[in-house]
Amino acid sequence: MTPKEERVWRYLVLNRKASVAETADACDVDTAFVENLIARIGSPDWRQELASAAEPPRRVKILSKATELTGGDRNAAYGPPYKNLSDCAAVMSAYLSVKNEMPVAVSAEDVAWLMTIVKMTRAIYGGFHEDNYVDASAYASIAGECRAIEAGVDRLEV
Repeated sequence: MTPKEERVWRYLVLNRKASVAETADACDVDTAFVENLIARIGSPDWRQELASAAEPPRRVKILSKATELTGGDRNAAYGPPYKNLSDCAAVMSAYLSVKNEMPVAVSAEDVAWLMTIVKMTRAIYGGFHEDNYVDASAYASIAGECRAIEAGVDRLEV
């Protein structure tokens, strides 16, 4: 982006309701230059889209809520997820081994993924309840944490 283009975009971002003529005047460029820049973004509703950009997308809100819960209330109530899910895995392993009359090993990661499946099923059949999506995203991240702990991986490699 050229300094001239940056100047125009900065003005438009700060003055969403400015007309092409006002923008050209304020940025010391001709109106054709401003019109060309606006045409390049490909959306006739760019002013409304820009205004709504201040509101984070729903996916970000869902992930933020999952982060808040897994790092706060639920962590305080149930303890570290790996420890809690390891205990669940031990109970599930014992139950399934007795029920199936053969050894069954369930890991903490398995429990997290199974809980994600529970949340997916609820979302499919129960109408829209946002907490299913919050919880599913939390369990998916907890599954990753469990795998990292079991693999002895200390840092996130994405």
